Amino acid sequence: MRVALDARMVGLPGIGRFVTGLWTGLVAIDADVIGLWPAGPPRHWLGPYRPAPAGRYETIRARPFLPGEQVELPLALRRIGADVHHAAHFNVPYATRVPVVLTVYDLFLYRDPSKARSRAAGAYYRVAVPLAVRRAHAVVALSKFTAGQLSESFGFDGDRMRVVEAGLDHDQWNPRPDAEVDAERARLGVPAEYLLYVGTAKRHKNLATLLRAHGATHPPLVLAGPTPDEVASLRVTPRGRVLALGRVPDRALPALYTGALALLLPSLYEALGFTALEAMACGTAVIASDGGHLPDTVGDAGLLVPPLDVAAWRDALDRIAGDTDLRRRLASAGPARVAGRSWAECARGYLDVYREAAE
Repeated sequence: MRVALDARMVGLPGIGRFVTGLWTGLVAIDADVIGLWPAGPPRHWLGPYRPAPAGRYETIRARPFLPGEQVELPLALRRIGADVHHAAHFNVPYATRVPVVLTVYDLFLYRDPSKARSRAAGAYYRVAVPLAVRRAHAVVALSKFTAGQLSESFGFDGDRMRVVEAGLDHDQWNPRPDAEVDAERARLGVPAEYLLYVGTAKRHKNLATLLRAHGATHPPLVLAGPTPDEVASLRVTPRGRVLALGRVPDRALPALYTGALALLLPSLYEALGFTALEAMACGTAVIASDGGHLPDTVGDAGLLVPPLDVAAWRDALDRIAGDTDLRRRLASAGPARVAGRSWAECARGYLDVYREAAE
């Protein structure tokens, strides 16, 4: 059974994590998988820091969500002899007889289009999501939380929907020695003591609330991902020291996680929270919002805060900065929390779904 995995959005932070991890896991269990790889220079958010292909691939010129992909994808599936196509987002191919497996990470922008980057994008989600869900032979939810929202929104039962939890690469995400942490801090100009945010500056990531809560009495706030211009676009005047690093390569992140007092994750909504998983694996305390699936992701390895409550976030920053015992307790709970996750196990779950779809 040959699987075509749409990897064209590998340069996006969350989808890229999932695609690269699953692709690696499928290769590790000797699955016959071919990635559909974007042609040309990197275009998406990660830019030159996007991951490399994890295995064999076929180059696709058509960009996601544009009409050309509805022509090129079916031709590519026929050319490579795919038995199953895995759509990593809602841009599924319609003019193909190849069974389609669709991964749904969340329904946030479908349920609340006002949080999309534009009105046009919000309208697109309202139309594209139901069409993609109906087209797919099988729909796989990233978490039980997402499965619940699929059931609420579309009346799904167990016949077409499965839950396969994302894995984690423990060879990459683990505590790093002091020398490596110090070297990475020096390279990036990061102070010895700091709080860390990893992600984008998109509206639903709620970085503005964190900037309002962070003050001069708190350790410096290091932002891995947002550029200074992106931070300025939030129109919040920081009261404390904020260092916006812009895009950061994956090779630097384990040391940044390890050296941080805590990872801060203020999102309005997360179906999983990859950065929380990575921080916990690196033995770093987490402060997260209670939006979406984050309470289940973080568990006893972090503090949970209402996403828009500035005073509560300020209090949480005070606590994490001033209480060494609290940080140690949360940090020690993290690795155990994520120990059971692996991309190989995730890949086995998807392989079962692929077989069912291909029957």
